[in-house]
Amino acid sequence: MKKTVIIYLFLALVAEGFSQTEKLLVPSDLKQQTIVTEPVTLRKGFFRAGLLLDYRVADRFFNDSGEKEYYESSSFGSKAAYGITLQYGITDRFQIDVVSEYLNKLQEIQNTEIDAATNTSTVTVAQQKGFGLGDSHIALKYQLIPEIERTFSLSGRLRVTVPTGEKNPRNIRSENQFDLPVGDGTFAVSMNLSARKIAYPYSFSVYAGYTYNFSGEKVFNTLTQVERQFRYGNLFETGLNASLHLNEWIVFGNEINLYSEGQGEIDNEAAPLLPASLAFSYEPSLVFQVHRFRLGESVRIPLLGKNVPADPLFVLIAQYVF
Repeated sequence: MKKTVIIYLFLALVAEGFSQTEKLLVPSDLKQQTIVTEPVTLRKGFFRAGLLLDYRVADRFFNDSGEKEYYESSSFGSKAAYGITLQYGITDRFQIDVVSEYLNKLQEIQNTEIDAATNTSTVTVAQQKGFGLGDSHIALKYQLIPEIERTFSLSGRLRVTVPTGEKNPRNIRSENQFDLPVGDGTFAVSMNLSARKIAYPYSFSVYAGYTYNFSGEKVFNTLTQVERQFRYGNLFETGLNASLHLNEWIVFGNEINLYSEGQGEIDNEAAPLLPASLAFSYEPSLVFQVHRFRLGESVRIPLLGKNVPADPLFVLIAQYVF
């Protein structure tokens, strides 16, 4: 009897272990992993499509001294970007991304002119809109060091920005009456390194990236409408992230990030229109995983900065793995 019980227990343990291993190998289960438990790149043959929305209302900005100010000439402004993201796992360690976006920008400028002779004021309001296909991005991501138990993963990413968006103002009717451009008008190349460590239910990651902007030509003065050579300053960005599983399908994320952009140039000279900028932000997020469907929402809150918006940026993303 004792031997029978021992054999039964042994078979039960073996069966349980086999079933657990089998569960991990089922593709449908692997496609349902959360941002904490999934690998840093998609597995071979997996395809993920997503929609991205980010929105910001322009109200205040950090000036050159790092102090918050209200926009004086703009009574209202907003910018919304609707992105389409496509990701494919070429191998278990090599992934390709394609991102395109549609922008909708609105800006209302209010100018007040005072006549000293009659002591009367005249208010003129001009609305500027911009909508259309923005710039596109193609990225290649590779796991340099695959993540295994008790160690961390190290991955690198190369991204190329293609200026597919309209770079110049359109439908120019006057100095303040025109359609806003929705593209930057220049190619850019970015390189990024990121490391991640999972200690379930936590995950920790750190990243650093550098973007080199090539020169281009576009219109800066709506009166002359002459294209001038320009180049944005190069960009450095770094950040830390800590995520926690609140339960099996909800992840709470926390990230702090810093970016610094150099002084831009117009006609090979430093240009006040393209000032150097700096931003330090905190970004909390919630990511819901429902089978293969993922819904994430976050808000980037600027804490410190120079020559950047001081209003929060709201981000919503929805993804599905095929």
